[in-house]
Amino acid sequence: MKADSWKISKVFSSGGEIHYVMPHFQRQYSWETREWKDLLEDAIAIYDEYDPDREPEHFIGSLVVINDGTRGIMTAFNLVDGQQRLTTLSLIFLVLRDIIKPTDQKLANKINKFVVNSDEEGEGDVYFKLLPTKKYGDRQAYQAIILEGNYNQFTESGIPKAYNYFRHEIESKVKEGELDIGKFFTVLQNCFQLVFIELNKDENPYHIFESLNAKGKPLTQADLVRNYIAMMLPTSQQENAFTKYWEKIEELLQEKRKVGKSGMGELTAFLRHYLAMQTRNLCAESHIYARFRDYCKKLDDQEFVLEIANLLKFAEYYNKLLRPETEVNQDIQTALIRLNTFDLSTAYPFLLMLYDEYKSQNIDLEEFIESLTLLENYLVRRYICGKQTNYLNKMFPSIWKDVEAMKNEDEEITLPEALQKVLIAKQYPNDNDVRQSINSRQLYEKNNQKIYLVIDTINRHLSKGTGGFTVLDQNPTIEHILPQTLSEDWKSDLGGEFQQIYRDYLHTLGNLTLVTSEWNAQLSNSSFLVKKQKLAEHALRINNDYFSQSINRWDEKAILERANFLSIKLIEIWPSLGEHEVFPTRTSGKPKLIKICGDEIPLSKQTWRQVTIQCCEWVIKNRSDSFEKARISLTKSNFRDNMLDKNSSEIKRWHELSNGCWVHVDKTVSQHKEFCRRFLAAVGISEADWSIESVSD
Repeated sequence: MKADSWKISKVFSSGGEIHYVMPHFQRQYSWETREWKDLLEDAIAIYDEYDPDREPEHFIGSLVVINDGTRGIMTAFNLVDGQQRLTTLSLIFLVLRDIIKPTDQKLANKINKFVVNSDEEGEGDVYFKLLPTKKYGDRQAYQAIILEGNYNQFTESGIPKAYNYFRHEIESKVKEGELDIGKFFTVLQNCFQLVFIELNKDENPYHIFESLNAKGKPLTQADLVRNYIAMMLPTSQQENAFTKYWEKIEELLQEKRKVGKSGMGELTAFLRHYLAMQTRNLCAESHIYARFRDYCKKLDDQEFVLEIANLLKFAEYYNKLLRPETEVNQDIQTALIRLNTFDLSTAYPFLLMLYDEYKSQNIDLEEFIESLTLLENYLVRRYICGKQTNYLNKMFPSIWKDVEAMKNEDEEITLPEALQKVLIAKQYPNDNDVRQSINSRQLYEKNNQKIYLVIDTINRHLSKGTGGFTVLDQNPTIEHILPQTLSEDWKSDLGGEFQQIYRDYLHTLGNLTLVTSEWNAQLSNSSFLVKKQKLAEHALRINNDYFSQSINRWDEKAILERANFLSIKLIEIWPSLGEHEVFPTRTSGKPKLIKICGDEIPLSKQTWRQVTIQCCEWVIKNRSDSFEKARISLTKSNFRDNMLDKNSSEIKRWHELSNGCWVHVDKTVSQHKEFCRRFLAAVGISEADWSIESVSD
């Protein structure tokens, strides 16, 4: 490696012949107003203090190149890093050329020699000292500016925006007499300097690239991967690999579009999920490039090209996951649209493999659809029961391995059958969990599409067998039957417990339905009898069927009765996949120790009553803010607020906890295990994070 300080005049060969070859995998022009403004302000500051006898120096970063031989007598360099600076400086030179041209053609020609190789006119790419990539029309826009064509037609490119910005700012200063074009041109070429780093052909340029990025260069993980690919490929294979594979990947998955709640660019998110699929581990966004580099280290040149081809294949699947409308099969399209409602991105590593199995004809269409239906069942039930979503980030990348292991154990089992068995063991809510959650869980969130899908699906299910169903003529909105703002009449109808009913049931499923925004405004906080009459006339069966019944009051009892009705329908639509083993660890003898999130709790009495008691006490001590929510989520038979008659023989069946709450301890062994499983799950502790050791272990 050779590093020198070069003036901008030397970088552009003082108007002589030089050519910078942009690797195919370089990113598009991405500087914006902040970078333009900073560069121009620095240039104006140097201009204001300029003294030709003592020219000030101003370093603007580095340029990393590899000598790419000669084009005739002209030196060519492969540009590894610095394209944003070089492109921006070229645009400033073009602005100066175009402003001065009407009054000083000679100076305009001199400036023009900093952007083109005059002797190569008509010889194609070598005529231009620098050419950006073709992404988003950057190259066409840049050439149009140089050739004085219509550059503004390339609306996706940032290059016209940069040129127009500098044109406006510099032209304003020239008109106000604050800037002389000739002097400013001299300042740029003589005072601005770059560290010119020339690598030997046997050096690893991506190591330099990593070092530069670590010092704050604004490159995304996808940028780093792209440049790593460029540096690893032999020059002779770059263009073919770029045009055949990578260019198509970037057309499908554009970084300026974002994926899900992560806010990652599509290409970055795809690379993360692709690596998770291959390695069974979902890495942090900041580690994507490093994990990709580590993953590819073992590949030779031929295998590396095949890996890029493989990336394109899976990018096409990923595009269908993001945009189901691009999937030609209507059944698959519908299934993916429904799954996307539940922020499907957590399952993308698994779905990429599933898509590949289908496209490779290892499974047929029916098995593919059945697998997607199983996933919807799993995600809907977890949503209804309020299961934590961060568990899925760890579960989905490795679930394919579990499915394969299941199939290896039983060669006759189909992929959907294996998937079903695996999902059951992954914190899958049973029917009882679903019923209890529907009674108590606050499901409503503004603009949350999940609750829309659940209620709409129940409505369609009510028309099953009729050959059709009614849909709203406008976008649906959620109507709270017990309104979000209680009028005095509502308070009076509910009686003295109105605050408790409002708090416990307002956003639960039993109190929610679908109407149009127009109906929502009409219903507002009208009395229940007014709402009931309107809903009984509504076109959706979920409204007219239910509210045509004799219901006189909308109180706790009425809400729970409707919740029970809806839970029956929901379980019909998304039936239980089966019951998994209640407790996976060996507990054949008396319990002697509980482990919860790394804490070990010895059981001196070695009884199952103590297991229940100590689980509750651990939650009171470590998750006190979640205790009440967990208590409510379990049936009332498990907890009591107090024991009115402490002399009753019944008191032996209960134990008073340290927070004053009473827990039922007169259970069978299996009931104690099931209670602990459900209670700890309700406070966000998965079965992988706790266990019981027995005396015989």
